[in-house]
Amino acid sequence: MSSLLEALPGMGLKVSEVAGMLSRMWQADASAGPGAPSAFRASQMNLVLQFGLATTPEEALHSFDRAIEFAQVYPCRIIALCPVKEPQADSFLQAKLFSQCYIGASTRQMCCCEAIILSYPVGGAGFLENQISVWLEGDLPVYHWLHRVPARRIEELYLPYLKHCTRVVYDSCIEGPDYAKAPWPRPDAVVDLAYARLLPIRQSIGQFLSSYPPAIIIAGLAHVECRFAAGADGEAANLLRWQQECLDHCEKPGEHCDEVAFILKPLDPGSTQALEVEWQYEGGQKKFLWTQAKECDAVNIQANFGSGPIELPQHVKPMQAVREIAESLFF
Repeated sequence: MSSLLEALPGMGLKVSEVAGMLSRMWQADASAGPGAPSAFRASQMNLVLQFGLATTPEEALHSFDRAIEFAQVYPCRIIALCPVKEPQADSFLQAKLFSQCYIGASTRQMCCCEAIILSYPVGGAGFLENQISVWLEGDLPVYHWLHRVPARRIEELYLPYLKHCTRVVYDSCIEGPDYAKAPWPRPDAVVDLAYARLLPIRQSIGQFLSSYPPAIIIAGLAHVECRFAAGADGEAANLLRWQQECLDHCEKPGEHCDEVAFILKPLDPGSTQALEVEWQYEGGQKKFLWTQAKECDAVNIQANFGSGPIELPQHVKPMQAVREIAESLFF
């Protein structure tokens, strides 16, 4: 059995038994009336969570738990795919079935969710696609979450399937920059979780800068530098790209943001900051510095756009897992 399959919760089944078990599980329960768990099962979507061979059991369980937490708010059928490099001939595919009901402050807030967990051969793209199609909730959108699946393998095997998904998500803090270079058939449907996590930070920076005319912000701007602590390179790259896109929209005739240098740089290991954004201006009269401390929600802004220095401390709470996933899938 795949080590990832073993790490995830659920009842072990033959692949051929899964569809029948799902059907019987909810049919048998429906006879119990309106208070039965089946009355609280109403999927809105399919969420496919695909792991690559480099995924550790701990990572798989963490991502699976996040998906289950998401499903408690946004009911969905989860299909988790655990890779097998060399499947045994007598057990080509193995499966598990996980189902559980969660009760909120009252029974009216009960939510029942289910997950099908499948081991799959890493080279069996067509076979895998056929299996997924069997288990999807019909007529509902499909969202695909990739975790440590090499970009090269995606390009070789999975693009024909992924182009039919409503949204494909990944985390560049885990995958690195390769996914951004992949020839996605629908680039607008591919979203980086690291970018979604930046929403509170983008709001912090954007709300502050919105009080200044764009012409003042752009005039004399020479360098935009984003510095990051270890493990935050994905967020930093997305934050730098977002700033460049915003500044491009501020352009007017005679104002050229293409002359601004955009720099991505790691912080010193001893730094107390997680992220830093600094704008440097010609002549040194103006400045903008945004910093976020490590392991807390403390943010500080120092700026001077010609009307005197300003310092503004803020608290920016990180996004919870459910909101982060929802931001990446729906917005």
